[in-house]
Amino acid sequence: MYVLEILLTVSLLLLVIVQHIRAVDRRVLSTLFTAALVAFLASLILGQLRWQMAPIYLLLLVLTLLRLKRSRSHAVLRYVGAALGVLLLAGGVALSLALPILTLPTPQGPYAVGSRQLSLIDESRDEAYFGLPDQSRELPLRVWYPGLLIESQARPRVRTLWQDLYRGPMDWVAFLAGYMRGIKTHTYPDIPLAPSDRPYPVLVFSHAYGFFAEQNTLLMEHLASHGYVVIGVNHTRMSIRVISSQGQIIAIDPSRRQQALAEADALSDEALTEIFAGAASPEELSAKLSTLAPALTEQLAIRVADLRYVMDSVAAPSSANPALSELLGQVDPQRIGLIGMSLGGGTALQTCKLDTRCRAGLNLDGPLLGDHQWQTLQAPFLSMHSTWTLPFYESVLRNSRGPYYEVLVEGAEHGDFSDMTFLLPKWLGAGGEIAPQRAIEVVNAVALRFFDAHLREGAPPRFDADEFPELHVRTNAPAGGPVEP
Repeated sequence: MYVLEILLTVSLLLLVIVQHIRAVDRRVLSTLFTAALVAFLASLILGQLRWQMAPIYLLLLVLTLLRLKRSRSHAVLRYVGAALGVLLLAGGVALSLALPILTLPTPQGPYAVGSRQLSLIDESRDEAYFGLPDQSRELPLRVWYPGLLIESQARPRVRTLWQDLYRGPMDWVAFLAGYMRGIKTHTYPDIPLAPSDRPYPVLVFSHAYGFFAEQNTLLMEHLASHGYVVIGVNHTRMSIRVISSQGQIIAIDPSRRQQALAEADALSDEALTEIFAGAASPEELSAKLSTLAPALTEQLAIRVADLRYVMDSVAAPSSANPALSELLGQVDPQRIGLIGMSLGGGTALQTCKLDTRCRAGLNLDGPLLGDHQWQTLQAPFLSMHSTWTLPFYESVLRNSRGPYYEVLVEGAEHGDFSDMTFLLPKWLGAGGEIAPQRAIEVVNAVALRFFDAHLREGAPPRFDADEFPELHVRTNAPAGGPVEP
């Protein structure tokens, strides 16, 4: 909670309690009320009001009206009002603790982290799948990169967490996410790209279904601080909220979302185990998964095409958005890696199977759907996962020709592979037993070591039990290190 929120809450709590003590001087009541009112007004001026505190703001309004009326109510009504006041205070405090203002971990790399927002428009594809055949497909991007802070200039203001959710016009998503204005990241908007003797490798990120490109900001900052240009792709109409190049809100398609969620619910552990155990070949496995989840299979194909279009822009920077072209002029198009979380992980895997420009891929707890399960994986690939996605990975391990790493994170659940592990407290039942700070440390370390090995010809990735006791690793790579496909 903000300091002003604590002051407001404590002042109102004391006010509710002491107003029933006859011996208390009325000047004490006035002082407490004034302190609460000043804290509220200061919060308003500083832009620190947030909806989690609404019950406490309501209590302040009621007490203000009562003071203006200066009525002497019956004792029963006063005690009922006091009880209601305590409940409102408790509700406000609970909401504030459930969705708190946090201090995020600092990236450990040598570079400052810059960020830009821009869009690509793929004129070769339309939005007929979403009922808009006359519209070309637009992909809003969020790019993180190794930045340069100029010492002679004032340091720019950092971005706040998940800022694209409440940027632009107000809607219900912006209202609910707006409290994150108080959570500062370590990303500086639009600072210059840091100079380098060697072009930077580039990573392309695919988000979870119904989420958005900034959902793994802590990982993106970590990678950018270590010299990677990371392009987060918003899969339009499969993302909760994006802002188009014209400044309009594009929400997730509700009917397609309903189809996808219904199919995801059918992917139970029992159903998956039966499918994977009963498939006699990768081709049969692919057919069964496509039959079980046809909408997800179709949407996965659109997402794969999104990633491949971004890769086209990396390969031909002059054809891209000018703001992106400036960054891409200093990246190496021969060193492209893909990252995905949840359905984005399956998107990354399928793209790596279909496109040889993928030099390495990382899947963060994603189900492996799509109609290319039968296809051999040639690129180096690493799957980090919790137990719920475990049935998917055996076939990939058997069907990989390049080095493949299957990394089970003990104590982790699905949300622990994104920023959500930090945003929602464990007492709400969010995430697994692993501590949020540790979950971020493990994901960041594994991702960096893997990509350094395969995009920078670094040391083979090692995940020793002493350093990572929560990891259980299976791999087809020999003890001497990665085997190139």
